[in-house]
Amino acid sequence: RLRQPADAGAGRYFMALEIRKVISDVHEQAVLCVAYNPLQRQIFTGSQDSTIRCWQSENCELVRTLKEHAGWVTGLEFAADIRVLFSCSIDGFVVVWSTKGEVLDRERAGGKEAGNGVKMGRKQSGPLYCLCWDPRRQQLVVGANGHIWVFSVYTGENVDLCRDKILQLVGTLKDDKGRPPHALSGSEDPVRGIINTDIGKIFSAGYDRTLRVWDTTRVDASLPALAHGDHKRKPGRAMHSTDSLMKNTHTTINSHDGAISAVTFDPDNNLLITGGFDRSVRIWACDGKRVSQIDGFSDTLTGLAYAPATRTLWMSANSAQPVVYDPRTLTDISKYLQTQPVQHDKDRADQRIQRLFTIKETGEVLAATSGRQLVIWRYNKHGAAAILRAHTDGVEALTHFYRPGQQSNSGTSEVGEDALVLLSAGSDATVRRWQPVSRMNPALYENTASLTGHEGAVLCALYCAEMACFITSGDDGTIRLWPEGEELQVAPGVDCVREAVVLDEHTDHVTGLVAIGKTLVSVSWDLTLRIWDLTFAFEDRGVGPRCESTHVIQNAHDDYMLSVAYSPELRQIASASADQGVKMWDLDCDTEESAEEEAGTEAMFVPEGKRGKRCCGVLLGHTADVTSVLWNAHHSMWVTASEDRTARLWNADGVQLGEVIPPGHSITALAIDLSYGHVLIATMDKSLRTYVVAPDSSTESQWPWQFTQVQQNVGHSDAVRCILHIPERRQYITASWDRTLRVWAAYSKCDGDAAAVREPGSQSGAEFGGQRLEGPTKTYAELHPLIEPKWLTERAVGSDGHDGVLRKEDAARRRKKLVDEDAGRGSGLGQKLHELESRLKAAFDDGAGKGHAKEHDHRRLNRMQTGGSNQSMRAGMRRQGSRI
Repeated sequence: RLRQPADAGAGRYFMALEIRKVISDVHEQAVLCVAYNPLQRQIFTGSQDSTIRCWQSENCELVRTLKEHAGWVTGLEFAADIRVLFSCSIDGFVVVWSTKGEVLDRERAGGKEAGNGVKMGRKQSGPLYCLCWDPRRQQLVVGANGHIWVFSVYTGENVDLCRDKILQLVGTLKDDKGRPPHALSGSEDPVRGIINTDIGKIFSAGYDRTLRVWDTTRVDASLPALAHGDHKRKPGRAMHSTDSLMKNTHTTINSHDGAISAVTFDPDNNLLITGGFDRSVRIWACDGKRVSQIDGFSDTLTGLAYAPATRTLWMSANSAQPVVYDPRTLTDISKYLQTQPVQHDKDRADQRIQRLFTIKETGEVLAATSGRQLVIWRYNKHGAAAILRAHTDGVEALTHFYRPGQQSNSGTSEVGEDALVLLSAGSDATVRRWQPVSRMNPALYENTASLTGHEGAVLCALYCAEMACFITSGDDGTIRLWPEGEELQVAPGVDCVREAVVLDEHTDHVTGLVAIGKTLVSVSWDLTLRIWDLTFAFEDRGVGPRCESTHVIQNAHDDYMLSVAYSPELRQIASASADQGVKMWDLDCDTEESAEEEAGTEAMFVPEGKRGKRCCGVLLGHTADVTSVLWNAHHSMWVTASEDRTARLWNADGVQLGEVIPPGHSITALAIDLSYGHVLIATMDKSLRTYVVAPDSSTESQWPWQFTQVQQNVGHSDAVRCILHIPERRQYITASWDRTLRVWAAYSKCDGDAAAVREPGSQSGAEFGGQRLEGPTKTYAELHPLIEPKWLTERAVGSDGHDGVLRKEDAARRRKKLVDEDAGRGSGLGQKLHELESRLKAAFDDGAGKGHAKEHDHRRLNRMQTGGSNQSMRAGMRRQGSRI
C-alpha cells in the first residue's frame, strides 16, 4: 500500500494490480451487479438477461445459471454469516438463494399487505435497483423508487431454510420528517446505491442528488433487531414497529449537479465516493461533508470501485480503460498500471467499461464491459508497482541520483524533501529524466525532460557524484556528460538539445562505464580501455579541445569488450569480453607506453603519449561471451554473467566460489542488491529473479557458495536489458526491450529470517535498509519474547532464588504431595478415610486383651477379615480420590 516516504518500502505501498483473467460472453446482455461467495470461492454475476450466473473464481468456469427473476437483475449480495445469496430485480422481487442455487424465499418489496397482514399503506414498490446486507441487525436493505425497504431475515437452528419464511418485511426508512428518503423533489427517483460499512453506518444515494447517512446502532431497546442464532422468535413473527428501523443522522441535498449514478466506499479512510451525471466524482466524510472532487471526465460516471489492496480508486466514465486515482493526493496513476485487457476481439475493439466492482475478500477489481466481458484484476505483491512509459524503442540503460533532505538553516528541526532523479536511455537515442510524482506516491515517476544528442542507441548510463553529472555512452562511440543542476529545470516532457561535454576518442560502441571519484573508465568494441580525468571537463566547455583520456590500453582483450566494473577494496578494474574471460587491472600501477610495431598489432599495447595499467589477474571458466561483471561489496567478491547461461562468483584471487544456471536460457541483465548483496538476474524468459548468495555448509555441493532464489518478478513482454536497485526507496527498476520501465518491490529480509545473510568472516552485524545494525541477527523469539503474568512468575520462582522452571519430576512430586495433604486433611473424602482408619485401629487395640483362646482366635479371625476388607476398601477409596 501507499505510505509516506519515511515508511516507503517497508509496507505495501505498491500498486501491483495485474489482469488475472478475462471472461468472454459472461451473459447474453450487459452485467449489472456482482457478488462473491468466500466459502466456495464463487463469483455471482447478475445481468439484463434476467439471469444470475455462478463462476468458479480460480478457473472462471461456469458452475450454474439461476433463473427466477422476470426482469433485469440489479442487485446481488452474499451473506457469508448465514450462507445465502440475495438478489433483487426490476420485477420488484427479492429472492433468497442457497449455496446450491435453490430458491429459499421470494418476497415482493411493498404491496397492499406485507407479512402477516401488516398494512404498509402504499401500493406495490415497483422496480428494485440495489440492496445491501446488514449483518449487525440481520437485515436486508433494498433500494427502490424513492423508498428504501428493510427486511428482517430469520435464520437459526430452529428455522428450516427450505420450508420456513425467511424474509419478513419490516417497513421503509423515513427521514426525520417522516418522508421517503429519496423523494424530496416530489417524484420518487431511483435509489442508485446503498452501502453498509463496518463503522455502524449505511449510506444511500439516489437520482434525486441526495446523500443520506443512516445509523445502524440506534435500535429501540424494547424491540431489538433479530440477531443471528436467535431461536426464541418464530419464523412467522414480524417486527412491526418502525421504531426498530435505522435513524437518518445526516442528509446532503444537491450533493451533485446531476443525478448520482455510481457509489463506493473507502474503508481505509472512511470516505464515501460518489459519481454523477455531472461528470464528476466527489469524496465525502462520514458526516456528509465534501472532502474533495475530481473533474474532467468526458461522460457520465458509470462505475466506481475502491481497491483496498492498493488503496486506489477505480473509475469509469463509459471509457475504454479504467481511470485510477490515489484518493488521498488525487493523483492520476492510470498510466502507471496494467489496464489493457490481455485479449482483444476485432469485433469488440470499441467496447467500453460500464461497471466496476470490488471483491473485498480477495482484493480483486472487476470490470464489466459493453462487449459482455468480465475483466478481473488481482493484487500481486511481486508484480510491477508502476509501469513507466515514454520511450519509443527498447530501453537499455538505467541510473539514478539521490540526495537526502537537508535540515533547514532557520534553526528548526524541519528537513527538506529528498531529491531523487532517475535516468533511462535506449535505442531511441533519447535520454529521459524521471522524478517522483509526490512524496505520497514513491513508486510513481514522471518524465520531466528528454535529452537528445546521441546518434544511435544509448547503451550505458551512470551518475558521477564527484562531478554532479550523468554520463551516457552508446553506439555512436561517444561519451556524453550531462550536468545535473539548474540547466535541467525545464517544462515536463519538452524535448530539447542539451549542451553536454562529449568524449569521442572511441571508434566503436562504448559498452561499459564506471566512475571512480572524478575518474571515468570506459570500454568499447574497439578493444580499448580508456581512463579519463574529468576534473576540468566542464571548465573546458566551448574553448579548446574537449577532455582527453590519460590512460589507454589497446587490444585489452581478444574480442569485443562488453562490461567494466571497479572494486574499491582491491583497487582493481575488471573488464569483461566476448573472448570468454575477465581481466583485472591494478588502478595504482601505471605502465609506460609501448610501440605498436614492437608489440604486434594483435597484442596489448599502450599508444604513444598515454599510460596504461598493469594486468594483475584473470577470471577464466566461462565457455561463452562474458556479458557482465560486477563487484559485490557486501560479500567482497566478483560476480559475472555469460552467454553460457551461468552466473558465477569469484573471490579476490580469481578462484570460483559458486555458480548458478537460472531458468530462462541466456542471462540478459545482472545487478547487485546494494543493501544485502543479493544477486539480481534477468533472463530471456522476461523475468527478474533475486538470489541470496551464502556459504554452502553441505558436502554434496560442488561449490563453497550457493545461490538461493527468494523472489521472482514477472511482467515485461520482452527481454529485460538493465536492472537498477534504489536502496533509498527499496525498489528494483528494470528496463526492457518492450519500451517500458517497471518498478518492483525490492526483496527485504526480516530480522530473524532464516535466509538472513551476513558478511563472510564477520561475527556480528547486518545491514538493513542502508543502516548498520550492531550485534548478531536476533531470532523471532528474542525479538518477540513471551511475557508471563506477574503472578505466574512469582509462583514459579522458588524461595531460594533459583529459576522456577518446573521439570516433570518436580511437577509429579508436587501433585503427589498435594494429593496426600488433601487426603489427610483437606477434602471430605480424606476426612472420612482418616476417621475409618482410627475406628479400625481402636477396635484392633480393644481386642488385643487377654481372653479365652477360642474367643481370641475367633476375634483374631474377625480382625483379619475385617482388616483385609477395610484395607481393600481404603485402597479403593484412595484410588478414587486420586482420580477425582
